[in-house]
Amino acid sequence: MATGGTAEVLGKIGERHLECSICFNRFTEPKLLNCIHSFCMHCLKNLRDIQDTGQVKIKCPLCRRYTELGRSGVEDLPTIITLSALVEEFAIQEQLLQGQGSEIKCQSCEEKNQASLFCTQCAQFLCQDCQKVHGRLAGTKFHKTYTMAQLQSGEIAYKSKLREEPTCNKHPDQNLNIYCNTCQQLICTTCSVLKHQKHSCADITEAFDKCKQEIEGLMAKAEKKKKELNKAKEDTAESRKKLDTMFEATNKKISQKADKKVAKEVASIREMEQKLKQETKEIYQDRVKTMETVEDIIDTELTVAKQELDEMNKLLAEEIKTEILHLKQKFMHSLRELTEQQPQRVPEKLHFIDFQEYSETEKSLGRLILKDEWRLDREMVLPTKHGITSITVFSNNEIATVDIERNPDFPKRLVIYSPTSNPESPFISQMLQIPDITDPCQVAVNRLDHLIVLDGLAVKTFSREYQLLHQFQPGIDSESKPTCLAVDEDNLIAVGHKYEEQISLCNPDGTLIRKLSAPMIEDQLTVSNKQLMYINNTESKLISKDYEGETVLCVETDTPRTVCCDIYGNIYVAKGKYTPPEMSGSGAIYRFDTEDKIMKCVKKKCTLCPVGMVFTPTGDLVVGGRGPLQIYHRI
Repeated sequence: MATGGTAEVLGKIGERHLECSICFNRFTEPKLLNCIHSFCMHCLKNLRDIQDTGQVKIKCPLCRRYTELGRSGVEDLPTIITLSALVEEFAIQEQLLQGQGSEIKCQSCEEKNQASLFCTQCAQFLCQDCQKVHGRLAGTKFHKTYTMAQLQSGEIAYKSKLREEPTCNKHPDQNLNIYCNTCQQLICTTCSVLKHQKHSCADITEAFDKCKQEIEGLMAKAEKKKKELNKAKEDTAESRKKLDTMFEATNKKISQKADKKVAKEVASIREMEQKLKQETKEIYQDRVKTMETVEDIIDTELTVAKQELDEMNKLLAEEIKTEILHLKQKFMHSLRELTEQQPQRVPEKLHFIDFQEYSETEKSLGRLILKDEWRLDREMVLPTKHGITSITVFSNNEIATVDIERNPDFPKRLVIYSPTSNPESPFISQMLQIPDITDPCQVAVNRLDHLIVLDGLAVKTFSREYQLLHQFQPGIDSESKPTCLAVDEDNLIAVGHKYEEQISLCNPDGTLIRKLSAPMIEDQLTVSNKQLMYINNTESKLISKDYEGETVLCVETDTPRTVCCDIYGNIYVAKGKYTPPEMSGSGAIYRFDTEDKIMKCVKKKCTLCPVGMVFTPTGDLVVGGRGPLQIYHRI
């Protein structure tokens, strides 16, 4: 039967108060530290052994405070008798509670019969047979026993013998009834005569009253200290509140000042923007006016030419021979004037206008560029018999190349060139050691800043940290090695096959979109505005194909070496001649004029026989080949 008494006892004691914070089990021989925290004796011994404090002190695992130890170590720490008693009482009550609805076994006999009584002095449950023996034995016949019903109902509450007056360890028949003030310990009458005769001693009541008075005095001071601590906590909380308020106010002031400065900076930047736009607008309007004037002149000349030709065609159609012969001289004179007259043309430089942005350290946004002219900004002389066969640029302007020594015993290698601001050392070079690369021949960078490498038969994609992300083999039905590579603004990959005379257009994952016929393709390929452009040095051709394989452009140009496009789609071709093995000669850079269908030189005497060329994100032109690595800057 469940009773309120048992549940009340269990609830009042609370199991968590009877557990050691080290082993998380019920206390056994609980010892008290100076900080008033209690732990099992064996737990404290283990703790002392692992702490680096020697044998003279021990650190509390809860509050980290130290307690000095006596000669016997942990054994000298005071034992908490009431806590030990509570543990024992709790164990009995726990057994009673668990026994409701089931049998509690006898703790005295081997048969483990059902218990019917409990001896408070032996702290054991007894069956009927054992109780009879228990009542006849001289040492136990006067023990008090109670029925299970009395205990479970709460009528009788078990009290541990530990709560009784303690006896002397040296004289078990005597109670500890004297307190030695000198030794500050409880003693029996015999001990007081034999070992404490010269000490200051008092009876238990007197010593307790004095002890209580001392403790209450210190507790009063402790209560005062507690109030001081509470006040200090309140003061700290108030200080924290003030700090939080001032922190928010300070942040607000910083933001307000920053907003003002940003507004001022924005206003200044917008002012520079408007000045540049106004300058651009004025140049644009002047050039438009010039072009409109030229257009008007051309329209007038075209109208005159049309009228004259119409009149002559009418007369010739009527075949009035005498009149035609009579007007022959006038007709011939008018036609000669018409054929000899040169059409009015707009100077080529008028259509060109661009903007060059300055670095973040410059105050100005940049400057307008009105001519398509270039100057050498920096160059790095490469070792003798050393060259670049392919070149690309990352978004941070780092240059990636395929370098080769003109010696079959030396393999191709990937090299990174980082431009510097030091004119004495314009580049910092670093050879990449990528285990997944064995035979690189072409490189490109996509919009995600991934490095695309044509490595033997495979196309491999690497992260910015040069970790292999993906690879595929284009033209799987062919054993020929691909010879050129390009990536468009949508990250589509175009792979050229010289010996197959075709281009494989692939998705970033390598799946084939289509194969395009590419007559005369060699080892140079670029892509812009959905058009694939390549050159043929032997046949002196520049060829452009759309994504459907239709020929958009096919023009002759002498000794083309490499081709690339700027962000506007303008086509640039680098030319150069050399005569192996001397490699004599020099290169030049041309821009293809789509209107006149001719090449116009924009830079003479560039690197010796250029083999690779690419635009940087900032609009500079990087050229590499059989000579120094160069960066050109628009003037």
